[in-house]
Amino acid sequence: MIWKVLKNNIKPAQLIGTFFGIMLGSGILMLAFAFYLDVKPIFEDKESFWRDEYIIVNKKIKLSDSYLQIKNIDSEKPYFTEEEIKDIKKQDFVKGVAEFTNCSFGINASVDNDSPLSGFSTDLFFEAVPDDYVDVNYENWNWKAGDNYIPVILPKVYLNLYNFGFAQSQNLPQISEGGASLAKFNIYIYGQNKLEKFEARIVGFSERINTILAPKSFVDWGNENFGKESKPKPGRIIIIAKDPSSSELIDYVNKHDYDINKSELSNSKALAFLKIIIGIVVTIGIIIICLTFALIILSIQLLLQRNNENITKLNMLGYSQKEIALPYKLMLSILFALSFLSSLIPLYFFRNYYYSNLVLFGYESSSQILVHIIFPALILNFIVVLLLIGMLKSIIKKIILT
Repeated sequence: MIWKVLKNNIKPAQLIGTFFGIMLGSGILMLAFAFYLDVKPIFEDKESFWRDEYIIVNKKIKLSDSYLQIKNIDSEKPYFTEEEIKDIKKQDFVKGVAEFTNCSFGINASVDNDSPLSGFSTDLFFEAVPDDYVDVNYENWNWKAGDNYIPVILPKVYLNLYNFGFAQSQNLPQISEGGASLAKFNIYIYGQNKLEKFEARIVGFSERINTILAPKSFVDWGNENFGKESKPKPGRIIIIAKDPSSSELIDYVNKHDYDINKSELSNSKALAFLKIIIGIVVTIGIIIICLTFALIILSIQLLLQRNNENITKLNMLGYSQKEIALPYKLMLSILFALSFLSSLIPLYFFRNYYYSNLVLFGYESSSQILVHIIFPALILNFIVVLLLIGMLKSIIKKIILT
């Protein structure tokens, strides 16, 4: 009886429009959430292109600097002072600054006699940066006094120079990244009339920091116990700029006669542009979702206003508010259920499309579509239906009372 009275003012076109609106909103929400879970490994990956680009800054080495150092080995080198670093940190375009910590003690590396590289020995150096700035996925990047093992990170360019330059010219075997990590070195550090031996292994290759990295805790300990200086001045620093394309950054670097790698700025500009594009897409998606739910609310209000007279008559005939609202609640629940199920179809195809590309890039999400995406979305839809039913009851009550 109630449904026969109320259905006269329900327009099929309106229901179809609401159906597609709910399906679009549910689909966008689930796709956005699925995309977030699937690309999360990219944001957490230290080697990801998405990480903030490092702009490595050093002071320019002039001919006069070289001449003075040749004449007097103890002459002051172009290091950064504390005042200069403080001035850089307070600039508006700077997001973060990290100092390179140099070794002020001697280091020699050699290999055991049973190694394929038996007889190899060389002097080398270590530098260190704060652990947060290390861009290699290695969990045990740490060292403490008493440890005999030192993890080491090399620049990727060093491996390329060896494989495609030195190894080819000298007819030596080329080495993969995995193979390089199998090689174990003996590290001897010396200074202040002391000598100590450690074992070291290459744990990764950095594409952003061109130096031989060791844990900062080890370099600090070595400087304190073996070095000429316990806290040597930094010769280079890392700057993370808020906007790498900012003209203020370039002007500041030129004004203070600093030197930077121009290719790093190009990469940073491309990354900044990509972030802007993705931000615009996300904003548009949020606007579409908000408009969809606004359309649903307006459709419900319009439907009830059209049945204003019928609702009042039914109430006068003795039907309760609960009985009058029941057909609308059922219709709303069925509409949302059908829209939700329909939205799973585009979700499946879109997710398969981008997920296959993520796998090609080496990123594989551990999220399960049923447990981590569909089930939470189902709960969210259930909450939305409850809120809309509450609003529906409120409007019907207001109609009856007026």
